[in-house]
Amino acid sequence: MGTYKGNAGHLMQHWTLCELLDIAGNNDTPGLNYIDAHAMAPLAMVREKANRRFDIVRQRVQVCLPNPNFAYEHAWHHLEPMEPNVGYPNSAAFVREVWEGQVSMLLCETVEATAAALRIWAQDHAGVEIAEGDWRDRFAEGLPSPPNGSLTLVSFDPNVCSSHRKVKDRKKCNLYPEWIELALNSISGLECEILIQISTYSAQNNRQQAVIASVDAILVGGGFDRVAVVRYDGNMMSLVYARDVSWSESAELANLPDRFTEWLNG
Repeated sequence: MGTYKGNAGHLMQHWTLCELLDIAGNNDTPGLNYIDAHAMAPLAMVREKANRRFDIVRQRVQVCLPNPNFAYEHAWHHLEPMEPNVGYPNSAAFVREVWEGQVSMLLCETVEATAAALRIWAQDHAGVEIAEGDWRDRFAEGLPSPPNGSLTLVSFDPNVCSSHRKVKDRKKCNLYPEWIELALNSISGLECEILIQISTYSAQNNRQQAVIASVDAILVGGGFDRVAVVRYDGNMMSLVYARDVSWSESAELANLPDRFTEWLNG
């Protein structure tokens, strides 16, 4: 029985994820290779604490007909039980709901009970690998490559994306520059279109511009382009990077920040 935050960060992260998938599908991407460093439970049942903004949006999505212009609403409406405030899906569940083409997944999870729940979920979904343990260990083994023409989407949603190097007491739930470099070493070997989404929930002495500059130095320096920054507030944001993505300069990607704000306040 996994836990979930149930806050605006989830709205930001999964709205952005679903929009990326929707845009990729609209651009005739034939297949998807989804890699998640922090998989979470397929349907987390224990909420950490209440959040008014999340509850307002959840009520709108569950009670009303989902807005057809937003893939996230449609997916959430169909994935979550209709009982009030019961459970919240993980990213992999949203991917399977939104993506209509061929899909394979690598889901990394450190919590043993959550990994067990993921394995049960994977029995009903072909092409899913569950890697129990630290995502860094699995990435070091090499990442699965999709068929030609497919898109690889790599997701990180740490509590904190830190801009600080050589932190003494590093927490596995965070993401540090050295670990982004490690991930880049594994991701760079993939010969395909690649998107990376990094969603951070808490600043903790990491100003957003400092975080963006830190991640840019690694990923842009490693051949990626930053194509979107979707923010909720001064703490929460999703960074999206692309390499060899034919539609990376599309207006749909450029408009993600404004569309998210419009959707959130709708």
